[in-house]
Amino acid sequence: MKEEARVAILEAAEQVIAEQGPSATRMEDIATRVGVSVGTLYNYFEDRQRLLQALLDAQAQQLMAVLDAELERSRGEPYRARLHGLLRSILEHAQKHFRFLSLLLEERALRVAASSEELDRHQRLVNALTERLGSLNPEGLAQGVLRPEDASHYPTLLLGMLQSTLMRQFLDRQPTPVDEQIALLLRCFLDGASPRSE
Repeated sequence: MKEEARVAILEAAEQVIAEQGPSATRMEDIATRVGVSVGTLYNYFEDRQRLLQALLDAQAQQLMAVLDAELERSRGEPYRARLHGLLRSILEHAQKHFRFLSLLLEERALRVAASSEELDRHQRLVNALTERLGSLNPEGLAQGVLRPEDASHYPTLLLGMLQSTLMRQFLDRQPTPVDEQIALLLRCFLDGASPRSE
C-alpha cells in the first residue's frame, strides 16, 4: 500500500509540475492533487527537491525496463529492426512526459550550474542508455550494417543525435511525431555508419 501511495504521489507531482513548472509547484499543490495532507507528502519526501529527484529516478527506471523488454522481445530480428524498436521506446517515453521534461529542461537551462547530484544522475542515465544501444553493436557488425573500425563510438554518437533532436523539441515545446524522428535518426545514423562500397 505504501508503494502505491508513493506512485500516486509521483504521478500527481508530474501532472502539477507539467502545469505550473518546477519552481512554481508547491508541495501543497501536489498534496491537493493526490488527495492527501501535506504532512503525508513529507512522510514520503523530505522536500520538493527530493520528490523531483524521486520522480526522475522512477521515470529512468521505467524507461530502462521498457528498453530491456524491447531488447528481449526483438531478439533474433535484424539489427535495423531492433534499433528501430529501441528508438521508438525512448521517443515514446519522451512524448509521454513531454510537457514535464520541457519545463524541467527550460528551468535548468536558466541556472548557471547543475549540482553534482544532478550531474551524477544524468551520467547514470546516459551510461544505461549507451549500454542498451551498444548491446546491438555485435549484431549490426555481424549483419554488415555497421563498420567495425568505429564500432566503439556508435552508441555515443547515436545517443548524441537522439539527445540533440529531443533537446530541440523540448526547448521549442514542439514535439515531433515519433515515426518522423525514428526515420530521421535511422537514415542519418545508418547511412553514415553503413559499410563503404569500394
